[in-house]
Amino acid sequence: MNLGFQIKPVENGLRGSLYSVHVSGQEKTEFERFGFKEQFFKKEGSIRDSVEALHYGNGKLRLYCLRWSSVLLIVGYGGVKTTRTYQEDPVLHEAVAFLQEVDAWVAARQKTGEIHIDPDTGLISGDLVFLGED
Repeated sequence: MNLGFQIKPVENGLRGSLYSVHVSGQEKTEFERFGFKEQFFKKEGSIRDSVEALHYGNGKLRLYCLRWSSVLLIVGYGGVKTTRTYQEDPVLHEAVAFLQEVDAWVAARQKTGEIHIDPDTGLISGDLVFLGED
């Protein structure tokens, strides 16, 4: 895969950080692409509020992530798993394969010191832009 990408913060807190991958040329991050699609939610509150629960089928929804520690999560893409394994579904397989490449690039930059991950907060600092030619 020869795509450029950037690691972008989604949310940072005192006890952890959430990041997503943003592929060059795409309007949305992988987490935003996964989206809050209506079919993934079930109305739980009253008609006057927006209370809904993430709910789809019998636990078939998959959101793939890189969990680097208990304080760092980099969110990718996913979807509904309708096959026995993710490898049998082209969308899910692509989501996993891409995150595997992202994992390798981030690890390489961490090893060279271009990226630093704070072990207490999960905050990532350094060069988070990855060109397809890296």
